[in-house]
Amino acid sequence: MANVLGNVIKKGKGAAGAVELFIDGVKTTDYTKVELDSYVGDFESASTLPYNFYQGAAVIYNNEIHIIGGFSYKKAHYKWDGTSWTSVSTLPYEFYRGAAVVYNNEIHLLGGEGGKKSHYKWDGNSWTSVSTLPYNFYFGAAVVYNNAIHLLGGDSNNSGYKFHYKWDGTSWTSVSTLPYDFRFGEAVVYNNEIHILGGYYDDEHYKWSGGTWTSVSTLPYNFMSGEAVVYNDEIHILGGSGTNRVYRKWDGTSWTSSTSLPYDFYQGAAVVYKNGIHILGSGSSSSVYRYHYKSELKYDVNLS
Repeated sequence: MANVLGNVIKKGKGAAGAVELFIDGVKTTDYTKVELDSYVGDFESASTLPYNFYQGAAVIYNNEIHIIGGFSYKKAHYKWDGTSWTSVSTLPYEFYRGAAVVYNNEIHLLGGEGGKKSHYKWDGNSWTSVSTLPYNFYFGAAVVYNNAIHLLGGDSNNSGYKFHYKWDGTSWTSVSTLPYDFRFGEAVVYNNEIHILGGYYDDEHYKWSGGTWTSVSTLPYNFMSGEAVVYNDEIHILGGSGTNRVYRKWDGTSWTSSTSLPYDFYQGAAVVYKNGIHILGSGSSSSVYRYHYKSELKYDVNLS
């Protein structure tokens, strides 16, 4: 028996619905099994951003990537459908170093140095003021968890906050005290728990599910001003200040190394879109790169 990868085989269906394999144009039906062989792909160039994007935010909304604000273009708002970028709106205030989430099918803008207590939402047509944040929020993180927006940490006068508030659609409520001064780090929801990762030259990793914060791991490097996403049931941390091309992933038990990032990535954004991680912009790039797990069908075929 010989192992043949699906990308060199033409696969079809016979009249009776049976699988037919063609190797170099010659049909064979003498094979014994079909299985899926998965492996890690590499980063590939996907697009060029419409402006120099860093210290802004990116979200997935209506199956498109939206990039919002940033240090150089503080009121810019563009979307990408996988092919081209389109200008969407002018932001209601100068937005950079804040956070954005999608909540109840609307984009919510939260804080930032241009409006530290600002909170606006976008319904697909216009921006509307929603609330006043409970504290000056910038360089923190925000996630949606259990149908509420959670605001985590931040920076003020070079001192990291331990604040943790949630918005239930009506009001802000204090939820917990963070286990360490959390600023310049990232937060994700993983296995139905909030995970906070890194911070100001920090390697801490904690999780929370409604009670107390619990230490999870020591990060493989000091993770600051990078990005974190959940993809393929793993937490992925990407880049950061001083660790611009480092890429690691957490499977719930341990951290492992992955491929290097294609450029110096820090203060950009990362999202999971169309089954791939997309990294967008940086302090040194206006690129968009896509990373995804590739799969190929593998057959054991009798070539005798």
